Amino acid sequence: MSNNDLQQVIRDFKAYLEQEQRKGLKAVPRTVNRPKIIAKFKAKAATVGLGKSAALDQLHQEYAGCQNCPLGRTRNKFVFGEGSADARLMFIGEGPGFDEDQTGRPFIGKAGQLLTKAIETTIDLQREEVYIGNIVKCHPMKNPDQPTLRGNDRPPAAEEMNACLPIITRQIEIIKPEIICLLGRTAAQAILRSNAGIHELRDKFHILNFSGHEVKCIATVHPASCLYDPANKKYVWEDFKKIRALLKKTSTQI
Repeated sequence: MSNNDLQQVIRDFKAYLEQEQRKGLKAVPRTVNRPKIIAKFKAKAATVGLGKSAALDQLHQEYAGCQNCPLGRTRNKFVFGEGSADARLMFIGEGPGFDEDQTGRPFIGKAGQLLTKAIETTIDLQREEVYIGNIVKCHPMKNPDQPTLRGNDRPPAAEEMNACLPIITRQIEIIKPEIICLLGRTAAQAILRSNAGIHELRDKFHILNFSGHEVKCIATVHPASCLYDPANKKYVWEDFKKIRALLKKTSTQI
């Protein structure tokens, strides 16, 4: 195991301990029987050295039954993410909506259809060539007692995002995209660790580092906002053109 791999294992273990602490863990038990926390740590360590697709599959299996926040108890389906494990471009939104909760697939409702069209017509990529995910993996609902009600969506709470951030972070570390496009204020603020508004954060690239891998991140308005106000489409178009130009530039440098 290389030094970078060891550092990744340590980061994963720390993230898991932080999750357990939020659930009430006070100390790691010192017993003869190996505690389940060690078993989960070993599962994380086992992803080191795997191919990208296999590592994503294992990460998915590890969290598919996640109950680390209240959303896990009200969801219909866990929405892990989908796309190419070798994607140069990754999209991250805030969380699943009604359609996503029913199918387990990200961005497939009306906003998702708009996103897919914009990817294909503006960036000249197919949806299958990119990777699409969300900060939280379960549907945040205004009224969890009505999971079959459309229009029951809300932004994820800080507690919910904090519980899920280790998952999306690990997805980024596995895929190693060149560019991440953050869809909407919630996703942008969470990944960029900023309180600024979306129009302050968009229209430029922010450089972030994930386990030694440098990624250029650009924020844009959420596709759903374009459904409510078509004037917002110009912002998506402008930001996606920047992504397209950067992808073409880096392709010529390879």
